[in-house]
Amino acid sequence: MSPSPERSNGNDDGEDDGAAAANLPEDQVFELLTRVPLDDLAACRAVSTRWRRITYEPAFAPLHCRRAAAVSGYFVQSMVRNRYVADFVSMHATPPSPSPPTPAISLDFLPSPHVRLEAVAARRGLACCVAADTLRRPCYYVCKPATRQWRALPNPRVRFRTAATAMAAARPSASGGGAAVEFKIVRLSIVPALRDRLRCEVFDSRRFAWRRAADVPLCPESLDPSAPAVRAHGAAHWLRWPDQDTRARDVFALDLHSEAWRVIPLPREVEERDDPWARKQISAVEGRLCLLETTTEAAAAMGEEVLEVWEMAGYAEGRWEKKMTVSLKSLYAQEGNAVILQQLHSPDVAFLDTFCRVMWYDFSRGKMAEVEVKKHICVREVFKFESDLIPCEFGKARHPPPARTPSNSKEVQKGGDYCMF
Repeated sequence: MSPSPERSNGNDDGEDDGAAAANLPEDQVFELLTRVPLDDLAACRAVSTRWRRITYEPAFAPLHCRRAAAVSGYFVQSMVRNRYVADFVSMHATPPSPSPPTPAISLDFLPSPHVRLEAVAARRGLACCVAADTLRRPCYYVCKPATRQWRALPNPRVRFRTAATAMAAARPSASGGGAAVEFKIVRLSIVPALRDRLRCEVFDSRRFAWRRAADVPLCPESLDPSAPAVRAHGAAHWLRWPDQDTRARDVFALDLHSEAWRVIPLPREVEERDDPWARKQISAVEGRLCLLETTTEAAAAMGEEVLEVWEMAGYAEGRWEKKMTVSLKSLYAQEGNAVILQQLHSPDVAFLDTFCRVMWYDFSRGKMAEVEVKKHICVREVFKFESDLIPCEFGKARHPPPARTPSNSKEVQKGGDYCMF
């Protein structure tokens, strides 16, 4: 989608139309953008910094969900009696939908009663799940929870333990219901014989098969398998465990388009801080990669914990900038010390969990919303999730196959490129 309007004739009036759109009053731009379909919102954010800022205002998301028929929130996943449970939570009301009403967002429509959520294409509403029944061979699925559609996928080499999984999807190739969607899944696994590298497999929906990609020469145990990929700057990111020799930590970045990877060092100030109790994690805020560090050293004189937020200011050179330092004293006073920071929902709002509850907390105004999740005593993974309510197609087949257990595909395809996401 082009961010500027199409030209109606051969004259050079497109520039005038673009200038007129840029000069619209801010309230009119806000009204316009709240009606833009979810698939086109990224293109609108690229029009100007002004439009981008408007789409990230606190009042924008709930109104956009209602007007554009979209959902926005998180999948929280836990282990309950040795079974994975994933529930969708949102601080926005469910958008109105045509009759019959759209069912609640969940994974209960999948053919396996016990599935584990592996990865999501956050802004396309797709999810990659694995049947986790220990009595059967693992089965991979792709699904769209908002429309309760699914399709079985051929299995990768499941005998190798998964280290990390990431997923990305392109916008549908046609508008309206039944549009074909292209997606890509990258799976990194641990092979006992390969002690200094990770095995990489890629699933391409256009070929509907897995293929072996180049191994990644990183320590197989350096990635936390319970940490979902963080999508920002067109790549997937994971915070790695400290190096065994230098004790330094870094961010592993994998471009799902080119399948190239890099390692991004953490800010020097963070690495030089000698705080063994500091807790580090990464998150994506307004499309940018952020590092969150909870530490006591910065406020040792007051004896309280503080949260430092570092934003990726120059992605090409790996340059970080400190954006915020906030005390957690008031948060602990209101909610207790058991709250766990999961992600930054926006620059000033954190998404947290505690015993059977998740909440959105504004550091300047306090708690904004809270959802009770009785099954989740201890949340293991959190996946940011956004979706429209338009049905789609997965790959070549128009409807998902009826078989509950897909056969394991042994075919491996070589080479091939992929479209930009």
